[in-house]
Amino acid sequence: MKDQFTITISDVHGSRNFSFNQLVRKFALFFILFIILLLAGGAGVIWWLNKETVKIEHRRIQAQDKYLSMLEKNKQDYALLKSEKHRLQGDLDNKSKQIQFLDQTLQGLEDLIGVKPDEELPVQDRVKIVQLTTLEKQIMLEDIPNGRPVGKFQGVSSSFGWRIHPVTGQREFHRGIDYRGQIGDPVVATANGTVEYAGYHKKSGYGNLIILDHKDGFRTLYGHMSKLLVKTGEYVHKGERIGEIGSTGLSSGPHLHYEVSFVQRKLNPAPFVDWRLQNYDLIFTRVKGVPWGSLSQAVQKRVQEVEKQLSLRDVK
Repeated sequence: MKDQFTITISDVHGSRNFSFNQLVRKFALFFILFIILLLAGGAGVIWWLNKETVKIEHRRIQAQDKYLSMLEKNKQDYALLKSEKHRLQGDLDNKSKQIQFLDQTLQGLEDLIGVKPDEELPVQDRVKIVQLTTLEKQIMLEDIPNGRPVGKFQGVSSSFGWRIHPVTGQREFHRGIDYRGQIGDPVVATANGTVEYAGYHKKSGYGNLIILDHKDGFRTLYGHMSKLLVKTGEYVHKGERIGEIGSTGLSSGPHLHYEVSFVQRKLNPAPFVDWRLQNYDLIFTRVKGVPWGSLSQAVQKRVQEVEKQLSLRDVK
């Protein structure tokens, strides 16, 4: 029959025949074909999945390598930042110590020159005040007599005031200070000034005599010197050597007679000898009859002019 087909199976027991309808045959063929296609499709899917897995693994490895590289770079950056932090912290600590030291130094300078510290002001302003105040006082200490007139201090033989003259034996008012010394010991100017007189002065009994004319009406006198090192009309600076100790004129031995006067009025030289930056204000109460206020104002105006000129120069 056309609609059937037969399958014969032979074994040791003989042969067996099985008859099937053609529809079953077709179904079996389609089923086998389906299985083949299914296996082929599964194999293709497995191949594609395997290929994608390889790609994904490759990308994973690349991503992992990139992550590890970035992690290592971040570690290095962190180490550098940490090192930079320590360096900056060290610099900051050093700057803080320097600022503290400078502040203490500034306070010391303010105390030294008698300026009341104002910590609310910026440091630049405080420094400027110190500079200007120091300049004012320095000008005063250069132009007005101060300090000892001898290069080698060996004591005082006679002070300012009443005494018995060592040569005449008469009681008289001693208008200066006599400094002991050896012939040839240096005599120095106690302030900037012009040599008003330099020569032998027989009438006064001071022998070789130098008179210096200073600013603001002050004058100093140096007597009994063995040698004069300046001439009349010359300008001398504070601390400059102007002569040598001697025993010329009415003198009982080597010494220097030193006087300080203001507008032709003799003053006790002792406060001027003791006058220095550390006790700057003390002289204003110890020496009467000198218009210290107006003198200070005049110096302040000079300093202000200097400050103005410096400011104009900075602007240019």
